[in-house]
Amino acid sequence: MDPIKEYDLFDGVHKGETCIVIGNGPTLRDVPAGFLDKYPTFGTNRIYLLDGFEPCYYVAVNSLVLTQFGDDIARLMSGSVKFVAERFAKDIPDAVPVRRSPVESFSFDPRTGMYEGWTVTYVCLQLAYFMGFTRVYLVGLDHRYKVPAGTSGGIQLIGTGPDVNHFSNGYFAAATLWHSPDLAKSARAYDIARKVYQADRREIINLTPGSALDVFDKMALEDVYHG
Repeated sequence: MDPIKEYDLFDGVHKGETCIVIGNGPTLRDVPAGFLDKYPTFGTNRIYLLDGFEPCYYVAVNSLVLTQFGDDIARLMSGSVKFVAERFAKDIPDAVPVRRSPVESFSFDPRTGMYEGWTVTYVCLQLAYFMGFTRVYLVGLDHRYKVPAGTSGGIQLIGTGPDVNHFSNGYFAAATLWHSPDLAKSARAYDIARKVYQADRREIINLTPGSALDVFDKMALEDVYHG
């Protein structure tokens, strides 16, 4: 099958359902495993460091993540459907290629390409829409990073010790290469997603306690999950 035609399998497959899109911020440590098991999930990048968890859908588009951890992704995410940046997909068995669009936009059909929005979470939101989900819960989306003063977005950095920006101290640990975020640009992309979902009477709800992202409506996780 043409790799891009694989998307035919996912078009509207979850129509009317709820899913969870998982950010990798420190607050993810406090999300109950039972909640993550309750709905279909999207996980990204090094989510495999979360003990005992594997998402339904795995997404990675960042070149540094895929260059350094491609072997881990192939080996540890065998139970997930994997969506991977097109130029790396051939190196990861059964990966569905993600075509990149340079145009700031929201893709209604990922076969034509997706704008990455300076965050892999934005790619997840486009995939979730394509699959037909009508409600998306966000967890672990702290939307704050500690980086060297004066660092602009998209700069290649190198880890110097325990990672304080993610749920695992080993996420981007010493000697690991990673790209600095651009939170303003990612927030702008999130706002595009919010408007698209609202226009179609769908919703994105941020359940992350203390999240610095104010684009989406917020609720407390305990208001939607009681264990």
